[in-house]
Amino acid sequence: MSRRWEPMTPLDFATERDDRTASWRRADPRVALIERTAWNRWVVTLPDGEHAHDVRLERDHGAYVGECYTLDGDEREPCPGNAYHDGPCAHLCTVRKAAFGDVTDTHDRHVDIFDVEDVADARADHAVEKLRADGGRWRWP
Repeated sequence: MSRRWEPMTPLDFATERDDRTASWRRADPRVALIERTAWNRWVVTLPDGEHAHDVRLERDHGAYVGECYTLDGDEREPCPGNAYHDGPCAHLCTVRKAAFGDVTDTHDRHVDIFDVEDVADARADHAVEKLRADGGRWRWP
């Protein structure tokens, strides 16, 4: 089964910060458990949370986009924080604050939020290197 690409709504972290929303106040990367699982994904557990959350956060043409799901065993459900307001949940805010605040994850790696175009370019560059080093026939002039 193939996954269908679905556009995500840009996330407005500045408004969350300026309005001091509950999500922004609850998000404290210094006490949360943050573990990177992919270039744009983290598992985030807040001290007062019942479950870990699968957080996807990236930049697309400069805008932050992302989503959050609760992990409960084999179950994956939309984050309950989405039911309370339209802005980013506390888990998304935690990753954003961690990237801004020079916080590291559980493996002592800096939390960086990458731009999708940069990742695509890096993957393309890597693919070119693989092709150059594939043992193909070299012809002398």
